[in-house]
Amino acid sequence: MNTKGAGAQFRFKKNDVIGTADAEYDEFLSDCFIDSGDLTTLRDCRNSKRIILGRTGAGKSALLKILHLREENVIQLPPENLALNYLANSEVIHFFEDAGTNLDVFYQLLWRHVLAVELIKYKYKINNDVGQRTFLNSLTQLFLRDKAKQAAIEYLRTWGETFWNETEYRVKEVASKLEEQLKAALGGSNLFAKFEAGGTLKLTEEERLEVVNRGARVVNQVQIKALADVLRLLSEDVFNDPLESYYITIDDLDSRWVEDGLKYKLVRALIETVKTFRQVGTVKIIVALRIDLLQRVITATRDSGFQSEKYESLYLKIRWSQQELVDMLNQRVSRLVRQRYTTKPISLSDLFPSKIHKISFLDYLLQRTFLRPRDAILFVNECLERSMDRQQVTVQVVSDAEATYSEKRVHSLQEEWGAVYPKISVCIDALIRRPNKFPVSELSEESLRVWIYDSLLRDIDSTDPVVKVANSVMLEEKGSFHLLRLSLLDALYTVGVVGIKPDATSECFWSWSSDHSLSHASVKPQSIVSIHPTFWRALGTKPPN
Repeated sequence: MNTKGAGAQFRFKKNDVIGTADAEYDEFLSDCFIDSGDLTTLRDCRNSKRIILGRTGAGKSALLKILHLREENVIQLPPENLALNYLANSEVIHFFEDAGTNLDVFYQLLWRHVLAVELIKYKYKINNDVGQRTFLNSLTQLFLRDKAKQAAIEYLRTWGETFWNETEYRVKEVASKLEEQLKAALGGSNLFAKFEAGGTLKLTEEERLEVVNRGARVVNQVQIKALADVLRLLSEDVFNDPLESYYITIDDLDSRWVEDGLKYKLVRALIETVKTFRQVGTVKIIVALRIDLLQRVITATRDSGFQSEKYESLYLKIRWSQQELVDMLNQRVSRLVRQRYTTKPISLSDLFPSKIHKISFLDYLLQRTFLRPRDAILFVNECLERSMDRQQVTVQVVSDAEATYSEKRVHSLQEEWGAVYPKISVCIDALIRRPNKFPVSELSEESLRVWIYDSLLRDIDSTDPVVKVANSVMLEEKGSFHLLRLSLLDALYTVGVVGIKPDATSECFWSWSSDHSLSHASVKPQSIVSIHPTFWRALGTKPPN
């Protein structure tokens, strides 16, 4: 084949790909980036949207990478560089938290401090003691008669003695000051002796309340007012040039940068801090968050008064249209072929079959994605891996590639959602060899009994919510079997394996394409369950006629 005008006889080579799953190492990204308007929104410091929300593979990290390439003043702040495990390992902080002291205010101060110092250090290129002294002295002379700004400068002197050091050092500096103050609050009482002897397990309820009160006084004295003055100083006198924009980007918050219990509190505090920093008009703190992590943060911190709807204006929700995905794939395929063979644009349709089972190849491909770039790229890569020395991808190659792709997508769900549903792969097994569509009633106790006892309840101590309901319904005989069925469907719907059509007049809802949450009241025995085509091959799903 001449590939419809390619200057040389085209054949796929070994290791041909159109990109990688990791945006950081995707050499196609810069040349083949499709901006649906999200990048423009992020670059605009006046636009309120600054928390990028999306599922794994939606393109959050790609957006941040392109921002870094196209804007001059971008500071990348990896969470693993913050040394926040120092907090997790602090016996003092553990003692007060275990007693019930709310340290949310401190966690917010910590973020504000880190971000403010990071910005100042970057703008004024402070990399030693002399540079810091020069900066602070110049500010002091400038605002001799402004008490609020003098207080802000004094705060920077007190809490930021070493601007030029690595970020992790500054985190430890601030945290150790809090430790000293908390420890001092125990002085002059028998509480200090109990702290030394092993923590809150030895406290009476009266002593526990005393610890909480003493800790609250320390936290309330933390210099939030002074730090608010610092933000006003930054806004009015440091980052006040409307022609200069500055960005701090924070990604990979779903990684293991700190233990989960503390992570949720810190992410919640970060969201609060992102909102606070809006007052610095030419600075934008941009955070990439996986949707499942945000859900865990909301659940874990709900008692602290966190309400997600109050932050909706901050959220930039990443969604792709079918045409945007097709354009992205065509650009990547064209780049792959062009760099070796021709300057003429080559599209996906030039290299792939026109139809698969009477469906256009593009529709067939897109149906097997969550309309995310990563899914589409990985499917095409699976096809290319099997096409070495071929001139074109065949129908059989697509079929073989789909089998592997489908299995890998099941494994990726376990990685993506394992923290929420540790047994999600077991839950998915409940769908093996079922039709692609079936009524909820077909998930009967009879049809699921073997699966429940042999697979789901093998680990009855699991933290998985479906296992907990199964344990309650099947072993403790609390509640009806329909409750277990709803719990199973809720998990499968949330992760995207199934869609639900509640009744004859409704559409089929999918969690990855809408904000529709599955209401137990709306799911009835006659509601229709649809298995997503991505998983048909892995599950042995019976396709439509």
